[in-house]
Amino acid sequence: MDKDRDDLPQSGQEPQEHMVPPEEEPRMAYSDAAYRSAPREGPASYGYNPARYYAREEETGHRGQFGMRALLALCLLMVIASGALGVGSLYILSRDRRQDQADARSATADFYAEAVQEQDQAGPLALCGTNDAAPMSGEDIYVMACGQVVGVTAGNSAGSGIIVSADGYILTNQHVIAQAAAWGQPVTVAVFSGQKYDAQVLGAEADSDLAVLKIEAEGLTPAVLGNSDGLAVGETVYAVGNPMADLPYTMTRGVVSARDRLIATGENVSANMFQFDAPMNRGGSGGPVYNARGQVVGVATAKYAASGVEGLGFAIPSADACRIANELITKGYVSGKAYLGLVLDGTYTPAVARYYRQQPGAYIRSVQPGSAAETAGLLAGDIVTAVDGAVVADADSLVALIRGYKAGDTATLTVWRGGGTMDLSVTFGEAVPAETAQP
Repeated sequence: MDKDRDDLPQSGQEPQEHMVPPEEEPRMAYSDAAYRSAPREGPASYGYNPARYYAREEETGHRGQFGMRALLALCLLMVIASGALGVGSLYILSRDRRQDQADARSATADFYAEAVQEQDQAGPLALCGTNDAAPMSGEDIYVMACGQVVGVTAGNSAGSGIIVSADGYILTNQHVIAQAAAWGQPVTVAVFSGQKYDAQVLGAEADSDLAVLKIEAEGLTPAVLGNSDGLAVGETVYAVGNPMADLPYTMTRGVVSARDRLIATGENVSANMFQFDAPMNRGGSGGPVYNARGQVVGVATAKYAASGVEGLGFAIPSADACRIANELITKGYVSGKAYLGLVLDGTYTPAVARYYRQQPGAYIRSVQPGSAAETAGLLAGDIVTAVDGAVVADADSLVALIRGYKAGDTATLTVWRGGGTMDLSVTFGEAVPAETAQP
């Protein structure tokens, strides 16, 4: 190995604390949950480029008059000869494509529905919206929203929230209250009348970016949680919140742009959201997204913020938010999540692996005592290269794969150690926050 490169520690030794990796390629801020992009062909290729298939070919010169007439005559003969057969073929192709798209949407919906059914539904919140409810005007939705939307102030952070029970349960984003909760700073909630309440954080979940607050109040007007499973692309939605913390009760309108997006909510973590194009700004996080029937179908969470990018807002679907909120209220955390017990080195990327002439994968900095990883025999310095045969490229991909398992599930980890590969069987534990863990 070259002298200007630090050796990586061997298995069982304390890993190096510092690496100087080569520059990485920029990463996409979000990805489509139902689409796996093709390998990049160059720095500007992201594998999915519809315009490429509809681009008009560049003209290479003038064709002769005879060639043009011959071409037109040939086309006319083909149309006459094919007749109904051609039309029928086009219809079949179109029908098959529509069916394929419908099957893909159905499979995605079934996946999330199954995940929801496996969770404990016990809790005070329920999906009450129905698709046959009468449509409401935007003006009426706004008037109703003023009684259901609150402003949330948490230390130096400000956002929005949704009243989800008459006795003071408030749903908001975890990132709105995260800093205040970490530093023990007060959290306050302001209703439309201007009255302010001290709020208690009942539970927060960074992976889904949801938190539940409780204020001491009675007779509040809760929002109706609609079933986000019925959302359709193109459907009109309304977002209400407190943008910039200085413009309370602002409504914006748009349409659902896409469903089932995986949006990064933290390091190595993504959550399922739907995309909409209603304008969003800082301070609107945690506010409701209503459908045209006045039902909350999402919790506004993120905006894709980049120069030249507009109309890319994201919201947590109400079906997921309701399930997670019930767990936060009743348990203080989301149960059943798989836990391995590893501290990974996020700087160990495929580029770093190539630089050090090592095996690509998830590099283990340390193993937590008593964890599932220790029981399975994993060591600091190991590199996890696959989970049940699925390739692990880096720490992010390992975390993403583990999120597909539940506590108690068993998986086979392929590990690179000491110049060779081995398979280790691991039974996942349950991820329980330290403050709620039982002794």
